[in-house]
Amino acid sequence: MKAQLLIMLLILCPITFAEAAQSVTVQTKPTYHYGEYLSIAINVSKVTAKTAILTISDSHGGKGSAIAIQIKNPTTTITAPNPFNSELFSVGKYQIQVEYDGVKASTPFELKDIGNVVMPYGSDVIVPQWAEGKISDSMFYKFLVSRNLIKSQDSSKTFENITIPNWYKTNGKWWSTKNISDAEFINGLQFLVNQNIIKG
Repeated sequence: MKAQLLIMLLILCPITFAEAAQSVTVQTKPTYHYGEYLSIAINVSKVTAKTAILTISDSHGGKGSAIAIQIKNPTTTITAPNPFNSELFSVGKYQIQVEYDGVKASTPFELKDIGNVVMPYGSDVIVPQWAEGKISDSMFYKFLVSRNLIKSQDSSKTFENITIPNWYKTNGKWWSTKNISDAEFINGLQFLVNQNIIKG
């Protein structure tokens, strides 16, 4: 009789199960260098219709703008469109914070300078324009010299009549499509300068 009563109670009484709480983690490499792309993995236990809000802060209290990240899967990986460069990021420790569905998570990383050759911010626009002939060789050369990427043999020159071999523009196109590295592109130009192939 007791067994029958227990079965009846189980059938008639609604059973509520505690819903598992949302959990969020954020992962990245512990160390980055200039020229590398920041990659972040956001892991959530439940996918809701909400977006994650990501911010990055430095050890001095500086905080970047909040970025909304659409979460469609339990793991969402995002990669920065531009590599770390010294114009935007100083060497030091940073913290990535993510908030999703009311739950916060964070992880640190450190940015170090190991002497990598890194094209300056905006190069992703300037190099293709130069390769297509929309920017003159002189303007492009001044851009690189002014950012200390190319060492000119004569710093007193105004670089008004600089001519870069037309065939080297292919390297600019390769760089734009990430087929060659920043170092390969710049070292090639520097070689042409050192050999007096680029001169004004």
